[in-house]
Amino acid sequence: MNNSAAQLLDHTDQLAARLYPADLPVHNLKIGGYRPPSGPWAPRPAAVLIAILAGREPGIMLTVRSSHMALHAGQVALPGGGHEVQEAFPLDTALRETAEETGLDCSAVDVVGLLDRYDTISGYRIVPVVGVVNGNLDLRPCVGEVETIFTVPLATVLDPSSYRRHRLVQGDEQYELLSMAHPRWMIWGATAAILQDFSRRAADLV
Repeated sequence: MNNSAAQLLDHTDQLAARLYPADLPVHNLKIGGYRPPSGPWAPRPAAVLIAILAGREPGIMLTVRSSHMALHAGQVALPGGGHEVQEAFPLDTALRETAEETGLDCSAVDVVGLLDRYDTISGYRIVPVVGVVNGNLDLRPCVGEVETIFTVPLATVLDPSSYRRHRLVQGDEQYELLSMAHPRWMIWGATAAILQDFSRRAADLV
């Protein structure tokens, strides 16, 4: 096991102290990410799960969205989605969506805490939920939503050199985007930004 990954999993109580408490009302979370140049902005609430898969080689679970999806088709994403009115937000949203998309038994998830909210250009305000997953996994991509599930080594996520900044120009507007190095998949945008936020908070634990 990579030493840094081992240290983090051995100190989840200290990691929790660097995150927002899981029961903190979401309006108390800071907001980062996209900001519209003008006009009203009312992004839809969503939640994702940063699932730290414990084991010999700890990693973070990511999905590749189906190429048939209307939004963000074929992109790498943390499992998650939009809030439904009958469920507690953000924990139930993140866990339900993760179970639907990946087949993960969310009773095996030990929630550690929350990160800053992140607004996307597509109109979502994402609350990232951090959790550790123990036990054997039986993952099954949701047909029609997820093409594949893969794992990024936790050591890679925690390494500051894994991240790159890019500037995107669309018409008269400029945006700063992040990407994270991976030998096969393009990990960028909100997913890379959320993972970098997580890595910064865990930096002094490894």
